[in-house]
Amino acid sequence: MCPRLASAARFSLLPLIFFAVVGCTRSALTNKVIVDVNGSALTAGQFAEELAFRLRELDALSAKDPASLQRTKNQIVEEFIVQALCAQWAKDSGLLLKAETVEAEIKKFRAGYPDDLAFQQALTEQGLTYRNWRNRLEQTLLQKMVIQKITDAGPKPPDADIKAYYDAHRAEFMEKESVQIRQIVLANESDAQAIEQEIKRGRSLSTLIPKYSTQPQAQGNTNPSNPAIMTLKKGESPVFESAFKLKPGRLSPIMKSEFGYHIFEVLSHKPAKAKPLAEVKPNIVRILMEKNEQTAYLSWLDAQVRKARVFKDQELINSMKVETKAD
Repeated sequence: MCPRLASAARFSLLPLIFFAVVGCTRSALTNKVIVDVNGSALTAGQFAEELAFRLRELDALSAKDPASLQRTKNQIVEEFIVQALCAQWAKDSGLLLKAETVEAEIKKFRAGYPDDLAFQQALTEQGLTYRNWRNRLEQTLLQKMVIQKITDAGPKPPDADIKAYYDAHRAEFMEKESVQIRQIVLANESDAQAIEQEIKRGRSLSTLIPKYSTQPQAQGNTNPSNPAIMTLKKGESPVFESAFKLKPGRLSPIMKSEFGYHIFEVLSHKPAKAKPLAEVKPNIVRILMEKNEQTAYLSWLDAQVRKARVFKDQELINSMKVETKAD
């Protein structure tokens, strides 16, 4: 899996992996094949390095926890098997990861850092050399190519399936209740109270806004040319939640927010309603395609595993223990 490049907190304890077996030198053990998939081998030394890398961000207690340790070991084995099968299938299928593809992806990662030194520092904080990180990236990109190749041939879902999904998940495609308001915003409460009195004497809110309102660009404003007009969805802003209880044409009391003191008039009110199928169909197609692709990939992977020659030295895997030292 491709490593994330972000600043991560370093823990005071680093795991050390050792082999609790006798009768062999450490050198012989580290070179011993621990997993083999159709001739693609993972040595015990490589396995130990990967195990230490994955445990390095854990505290000593978590790193030594038998359940956590076994879970991490299983993940390494499973991911190596998938990686090996993908690489072999790509080779047999004539899929080639181009150097320019890798370089383009590396460029994207490096663009997130001010300079090369910051990029290298991020790698160091994760305990990775540039070569190790690049190898992981290449493995990830190759697996993505294989998955895309496997799933590209999948058919688009029929309209009957799209309609069935829409009917079963209608709540997911609801358009929230909304209101449109016209508001005036004042810097202090005394100004707001003075405006409130003007409104009670018959002045309209629309005539007072141009002269007195500070008009911040508040969340929900969908009319930049007239910032006094806002459209809000229910639950979007506590300040204006009372608008959903007012009928069009009604005015609110003075409301306080981080922007100042508001008085608003409800212009229109739209109830919640389900979006039409035609509007949400592209989203449903994407959801169903992703499910179909996952099914196709898992089916492919199962077939590859069934016909693969997989060897695991479970005894050697189990013998790996964890010790810690201060960073």
